[in-house]
Amino acid sequence: MAKKSRSILAFILLIAFGLSLLPRFLYADFQLLDAIEEFGEKRFIKPLPTRLHAGPLRFHPLLRSKVTYDDNILLEGQDKREDVVFNIQPGAIVELPLGRSQITTGYQADFEIFSKSRHARQKDQNQNFFTLVDLNFPNWYVNILENFAETSSRSGTTFSERIPRFDQSIYPKAGYKWKRTTFEAGFRHFVRDFRRQIDDPFDFQIVEWTGVFYYDLFARLKALLEYQFAQIDYDDDFRRKGNFNQIRTGFDGEIIPNLTAKFRVGAQLRNYVESTRANGGEREDFNSWVGSFSLEYKIRPNIKLKTSFSRQAVEATFFDINFYKEHLFTIGAEYEFRPKWTIFSNFKYYHHRYGEDATADGQSILRRDHHAGVDAGLRYKMQDWVEFEIAYLYLRRNSNFPGQDFTDNQFSLTTVLKY
Repeated sequence: MAKKSRSILAFILLIAFGLSLLPRFLYADFQLLDAIEEFGEKRFIKPLPTRLHAGPLRFHPLLRSKVTYDDNILLEGQDKREDVVFNIQPGAIVELPLGRSQITTGYQADFEIFSKSRHARQKDQNQNFFTLVDLNFPNWYVNILENFAETSSRSGTTFSERIPRFDQSIYPKAGYKWKRTTFEAGFRHFVRDFRRQIDDPFDFQIVEWTGVFYYDLFARLKALLEYQFAQIDYDDDFRRKGNFNQIRTGFDGEIIPNLTAKFRVGAQLRNYVESTRANGGEREDFNSWVGSFSLEYKIRPNIKLKTSFSRQAVEATFFDINFYKEHLFTIGAEYEFRPKWTIFSNFKYYHHRYGEDATADGQSILRRDHHAGVDAGLRYKMQDWVEFEIAYLYLRRNSNFPGQDFTDNQFSLTTVLKY
C-alpha cells in the first residue's frame, strides 16, 4: 500500500518536475513567526564539517560572490534600466560545542556594486548578525536567538525602490518533554526601524507570546496545537496599533518513507485600533482562517521535489493600509544528474489583496497584485568547500493599481567558498 501511494504521489509531482522553492523573491512585509520552525532553519549560513579549530571553538568562514545581468534594476514598468551588478558577501560562523548544546554566532556582509556610473546611488552595503544559544537537557531545552540586519534590499517588502532599514529581533523559547508529549513556550520581540525620515510612519515593533503542545503520533510524526498572541505598535501612527490572536492545529514529520510534510490550519483574529476600510467604506479587520502546507518528497537520493501553499494576513507598507491577504503557492525540484552536478528550477505564484481602498490618478480602488517568478539553473559542487551556480530568474507583477506592474529578467553566475 505504501509503495502504491508513493508511486501515485511521484506521478503527480513529476508532472511539475523542474520547479523548486524561490527564496530570493519579494513578497511579504511582515508576518507572525511560524512557531514550528526549527532553529537550524533560521541560520543564514549552514556550517560545514569543521576544518578550523582554536581550542574548543570551531570556525566556518564563507565568501559568496555573484555577478548578475539585470534588465530592470529598479523594478519599473515604464523606465526600465539595465546594468551588471556585483555582490560580494563575506561571512563567518563561530561555534562553541557544549556536549549536546552549543553557542553560535555569525556575521555576513553584502556589498552591492553597480557597473554604470549613473546607478551609483543604487550601490549599497548590507550586514546581518546572529547569536544562538541552544541548550539541551534530558527532558527540557532552551533556545535563544538574536538577529540584527542593516539592509536596504527589496526582499521582505513590497516596495519596488530600495528602502534602508534596521531589523532586530530576539526570540527565546523553552520546552519540556514528558513521555510522548512536549510543551513549548516562546516569546519574540521584533523591531523594524526605517532609516529615511519619509518612511518613519512605517516604523513598528511587535511582541509575540507562543505556546505549543506536541504529541508524538509515531517515531517521526508529531501532531500539534499552537496558540499565539501578539501586539503591534507603530511609533508614529496609533491607528495601526493592534492585537493578534491565532490558534492552529496540524502535524509535522515523515508521513511515509522519504515523504515529509508540515501542515497547520486555524483561525486568526487581527484587530486594529482603527480598522481598515473596504467595499464602500465598511470597516473590517482580518478575522478569518489561516493555514500553511509544505511537502518534500525524495523520489530517489538524487531527486528532490517540494511544494507548498499558505494563506495569511501580512502587515502592509502601502499608504496607511493595515494589511493585505496573501495566497502563496510554490513548487519545484532538484535533480543531481551526475555526481557534483545538479539542475534546479523554481516557480512561485502569490496573490495580494489589500484591505482598504487607495487613491491614485483621481480614482479610488482596492489594490490587487498578482506575482509570478520562475528561475532555473545549474549548480556544480567541485569540492565540499567550493561550488558554482549559473541561473536565470524571471519576475512579473500584474497590478490593478497604476504604475505597479513590472517585468524583470536576470542572468547570474555565483561562486561560493565555504571552509
